Amino acid sequence: MTSLQDQIDLSDEFQKGIVCDLHCHSSYAGGTGSLDLRTAVDNMPKKGVRVVGTGDCLYPPWLKILKDQLVDKDEDGVFELKNATEKEAQTKFVLQTEIAITAPIGVNRKIVHCIFLWPDHHSIEEAITLIEKFGVKNSMGRPFLTNNSIEEVGERINKILDIDPLIEFIPAHILVPLGIYGPKPPIVYFSDFFGEAAERIHAFETGLSADPTVTSLIPELDDLTLISNSDAHSAALNRLGRELTSLDLNKITYKEIIDALRNNRVCYTAEFHPSEGRYFLTGHRGGVRNHKQDEYCVYSPDMVPKNKICPICDLTLEPGVLQRAMELSEAQGSDREYGKLYGKKRNFYRMVPLAEIIANGIGIKNPNAKSVRQLYEVIVAAIGTECKLWTTKLSALEQILTGLVDEKIAEAIIEVRKGNFCFSPPGFDGSYGALTIGQTSSYHGIKIVKGKEKQSQQFTLDDFTK
Repeated sequence: MTSLQDQIDLSDEFQKGIVCDLHCHSSYAGGTGSLDLRTAVDNMPKKGVRVVGTGDCLYPPWLKILKDQLVDKDEDGVFELKNATEKEAQTKFVLQTEIAITAPIGVNRKIVHCIFLWPDHHSIEEAITLIEKFGVKNSMGRPFLTNNSIEEVGERINKILDIDPLIEFIPAHILVPLGIYGPKPPIVYFSDFFGEAAERIHAFETGLSADPTVTSLIPELDDLTLISNSDAHSAALNRLGRELTSLDLNKITYKEIIDALRNNRVCYTAEFHPSEGRYFLTGHRGGVRNHKQDEYCVYSPDMVPKNKICPICDLTLEPGVLQRAMELSEAQGSDREYGKLYGKKRNFYRMVPLAEIIANGIGIKNPNAKSVRQLYEVIVAAIGTECKLWTTKLSALEQILTGLVDEKIAEAIIEVRKGNFCFSPPGFDGSYGALTIGQTSSYHGIKIVKGKEKQSQQFTLDDFTK
C-alpha cells in the first residue's frame, strides 16, 4: 500500500509513452453531438493525444465513412486520414466500438457496455455477420446484444474474440449504471455476468466517475491493466480527451497497443476528477421522478440513509460509484479504505477540463462559448498541449500564464493546479459536479437535501484533491 501523494507526484513518468484515447463515439451513437474524424484530427493534438478510437465501427453507415476517409498505409492496424498533411498524419486511429450487452440477473436484466478493438476491416466484417446471426439489430452506432443467460453471454463474446486473436474486449466505465459493476442489478465478480469470457479480460476502463483511488478498493481489479478514455459523445473541448492513457509503445502499431494493454505497459493515466463525474455520489437529481427542478438530495457513502430511501420522493436512491466500490470491496472480502491505494502501482494525475476552468474564471456557464475557445487556443499554444497544463512545473506554468491571459484566468488555472478546488455538489444521479475554485473538501460527511428537508451541506476539510 502506498499513499496517494506518492502516486500522483509529478515526475518523469508523466512525460513518457504515447497518449491514447481508445473510447469515442461517432455522430451515429445515441445521445451524441456532432463528432467526426476531422474534428478529432484538429482537436486531439491540442490535448496531447496521438491515437484515437474511431467509435461505432460495427455500424455500417459509419464503417463506410471510415473506409472512405481513413487509410492504413503500413497495414499495421493503425489508420490516418487519406491525403493527410504531415501534421495531420500525426493523429492515428484504431478501429473501435462499444457494444451494449444485456442478460438476466435474477428476475431483472442487466445492461453492460464494453469496448471492442479490432485489428482490421476483415475482422469487423466477420463480426458484423456474426452478430447478425445472434439477432442483433445493428440500427445505431452502439450495437445491442441481447442474451438469454450468463452462459450465452460468455459463449457469444468468445465467438467474437475467436474471429482474430488480436481483437480486444474491455469492460467500459465499470462502476456507472451501464458498467459491469453498476448497481442495477448488482453483481460481485466479472464472471457473474461475462461467464467464461471473464477469463479473457486483460484491462478495464475506470470511467469518468472513478479513478485509481476508487477502483483500488476492488480486489478483483488488482492484476488487470487500468485504462482511462474520454468516451466522448461530442466534439466539445471539455469532452474530447477528458481522460487519457499513455502506453509504453516501441512503435505505434495495433499489435503493440494490444500487447501494452495485455501486459500492463501503461506509463500513466490522466483522470477526470471523479467527483465531477455524473455518478460519483448517491442521490436523486432534480427534475426527474416527482422532484421539482430545484429538489434534489446527495449523500457520501457514510451519510446514506440506512433505508436508502429518498426523503423527497420516497423511492430508492441511486447508488453512487463510491458507494458501489465500497460495497464491492466488502463483498470481495476486503476492508480497504478510500483515499489509499492498493494492488498494482498506478501512475495517474487528475484533470479538470481547461475549458471549464476558463469559463469559471471569466464567470460564464458555457465552456464552449467563443470567448472560452479563444482563450483556450492561446493557452494551449503557449503550453504545448492541454496535458502539459498538469505536468509542467507549477513555477514554469505561472511564468507562462503571467501576461498571457487576464489575471483572473491565470489565478483560476493555478488554483486548480494547486488542488485548491472541489465540486460542490459533487456529481450524482446523472448530474455533473459543479466546479468551485478556492475551496477544498473531502467526500465524507456530505448530506444535502434540497426539498422537503431543508438541510445544509456538511464537509470535513480533508483534501483528497491534492
